[in-house]
Amino acid sequence: MNKFVILLLTGVLSLGVLAGCGEDEQLEAKADISKITSGSDESVGTLLMNGVVMDLELNDVELSDYIKENKVTMINVWGTFCGPCIREMPDLGEIERKYKDQGFEIVGLTSDVCDNNGNYDEDVIDDAISIINDTKITYPVLVSPVELMENLKIQYVPTTFFLDSDGNLLGGPEIGSKTSDEWEEIINSYLSQED
Repeated sequence: MNKFVILLLTGVLSLGVLAGCGEDEQLEAKADISKITSGSDESVGTLLMNGVVMDLELNDVELSDYIKENKVTMINVWGTFCGPCIREMPDLGEIERKYKDQGFEIVGLTSDVCDNNGNYDEDVIDDAISIINDTKITYPVLVSPVELMENLKIQYVPTTFFLDSDGNLLGGPEIGSKTSDEWEEIINSYLSQED
């Protein structure tokens, strides 16, 4: 087997571990992320409200422009390599359309378009656009710089945060994909708190 194939298989297996975390890993990831919210100068909400990301044409965008307009904003961090992320996107699109008139919005935040050196991969952007088209989602999808992913301590995708219009984190991070019913239960509980 040539060296390229071995490296490719190793990469795919590594990504599979990150994307398909079990319950113990989800709890560990939640604990790591919760460290940001306690005793730190920058909470998850602050990091996201101050986050400058890019749209899929690589124009600078401020996340706060999306967050402050809604009662509840769901920030769904996903990767183009992540099967569970992609499988739940059509359901998330339906949920966003269902709850949009109640002050709810989803913002997709891709985690893998920018490499560790800050370079943006056009092929991965093309993959993201193709996934968006295939899943027929209409909510905004933005590109995260690697620094934001590091500051948020993202270890697994999907990782989802819920914020109120002031950028306050609602509950803890949600690690892993969920069914429509599970997401709707969480969303309804946050929307009822904001009424």
